[in-house]
Parts: sequence; C-alpha cells; structure tokens
Amino acid sequence: MEIDINERLKCIWSQDYFKDLPPYILSREYVYSINNCKKEILITGINPSFRSNECEKSGSFDFQNIMDSKKWDTYWGPIKKMLYDIENNIDLRAQTAYLDIFYFREKNQKILKKELLKNGIPFIIEQLNLTQKIIEYIIQPKLIIVKNRESAAYWGRYSNENIIWMGYELEFIETNNYGDLFKIIGLIPSNQRIAPEILNTNLLNSLILFTNHINQFTSKEKRPTAFFINELLKKSKKTITNKITLPIFGEVAI
Repeated sequence: MEIDINERLKCIWSQDYFKDLPPYILSREYVYSINNCKKEILITGINPSFRSNECEKSGSFDFQNIMDSKKWDTYWGPIKKMLYDIENNIDLRAQTAYLDIFYFREKNQKILKKELLKNGIPFIIEQLNLTQKIIEYIIQPKLIIVKNRESAAYWGRYSNENIIWMGYELEFIETNNYGDLFKIIGLIPSNQRIAPEILNTNLLNSLILFTNHINQFTSKEKRPTAFFINELLKKSKKTITNKITLPIFGEVAI
C-alpha cells in the first residue's frame, strides 16, 4: 500500500479544529520521517522538537542519512549508538526505521497533555491513525523500540485502564535493565481503537520494548546496546516464522 504522508498531513493541517488549538501548532506546521519500505526494527519518538533557530514550515527527514552522518547531534547520537557498535561488528542502521507518532513541532511535551488532549482530540486521533497505517502497511517491523515513556499509552499498554488508542493487545515477557518487553498478540477488540478499519495486524508476534527517552545524560546501564537489540531481533524472527502479510479489510482512509 502506498501512503502519501505529506498529502495526508496537509489535509490534517487544513481542518477547522485548529481554531481550538494553540496558534503556534498551526504556524510551525509538521515534520515527518520518510518511510517507504519494510524495516525489521522501528524506533519511535513522540513528536518532533521545535528548536529556536528553526523556521516555521513543514518538512521531512531521511533517518538513514542521519544515521550515516558523522555530525554529532544530541538527539540522534544516542540512537546511533544503540544501532551501531563497530567494536562488536554490529550495524543495524540499514535495518531500522524511525518515526514520531505525532507530527506537530514542540519541545515541551507537557503541551500534549495540557493543550492538545484537552482541546484537540480529533487532531491527535487523525495523526495517530496515519501513524498506525504507516507502521502496519509500510514498515511492518519485527522489533519496536518505544523510546518515550509518555507514548507507551498510545500503543495500548494501559488498556486495563481503558486507554486504547492504537489498541495493540500485548503479552508481557520481561522487565530488564532497559525497560519492559512485550509481544504483540493481536488488536484489542474495542470500538475505541483509532483505526477500527484495521481488522488484523501485520505485527503479530513482533516484540515491543517500552523504554525511556535516551540522551547524553542517560546512565549507561539504562541505554539499550546494539548487542541487546540485535539479540532481541533474532528472538523476534524466531517467533514470526509463520507470519504472513494479512489482507486489509474494510475501508482504509489514508
């Protein structure tokens, strides 16, 4: 399935609900990661930051180019260390995709709770609907690393508290130094899912690690290593031996 991410975001950013949102959310527009093929690993953040020297216009970025760059960046540098270990001959960069589950630009993540979840639920739902379809129909990862504590809820981790959103049904595997590891075993049978048109998941038996935001201040013990991620990927591949690409049922709005 082809999804024109830019056109879909243009449509979202043209809706009337912006009258209820902070004006800078509209003026800064959106930024998205280019994803157009399957990848074995997916790393997710929550939303792109807005830095003081940046211009207010939409844009996109190529994660592979960032990973290949020798220029240090305080956000991308720690991610590269998670994927590339030259001493142990582990390089997972080409096998990895990245996306933020939301596309609005803001550094202060408290804005999501204080402003957008109070006055902008349709805005949040439409972005998350697009994100789930990118994950399901384009990336189809075997291993997902949720690199932000706040975004765990949007996967369905707290469905026992009636917090559904994308609504993945998860089976707990273990708690380790880096976070909590689960396996995706299906979709939660709930009409509260933000993409009810997705009746089956292409992520069946994929592993998902809920970890924390990792930066230059994160202690070494809490940083997932390339070796650890590589071992998780091997484990995930063993559990998906019978996985097939499932058909898409119902109307899929993209």
